[in-house]
Amino acid sequence: MSGSRRQTFRGITKAIFTRLRKKASKIGLRVPGPCGEAVKDGVRIQWNYDAAQEQLEVECVRAPFWIDSIRVDKELRREIEAVLESSRAA
Repeated sequence: MSGSRRQTFRGITKAIFTRLRKKASKIGLRVPGPCGEAVKDGVRIQWNYDAAQEQLEVECVRAPFWIDSIRVDKELRREIEAVLESSRAA
């Protein structure tokens, strides 16, 4: 199945990006730097983080037949927004 549209998140400080990287690592997604691509269970995700603009772009570029890329997008958005919300509350 093909990918979906790119999602853009603003207000992603370096500390928030670090938290997102750790969170991804806990589920087996290696995010070694500010831009790249990772694959887990057939789901391919690309990201680009611009620290100067505090902006993160993520995109599910491929998903296998058994999972809809729209579902992957929703999960990405939910996880990223949860980290953003928790950092605002701190």
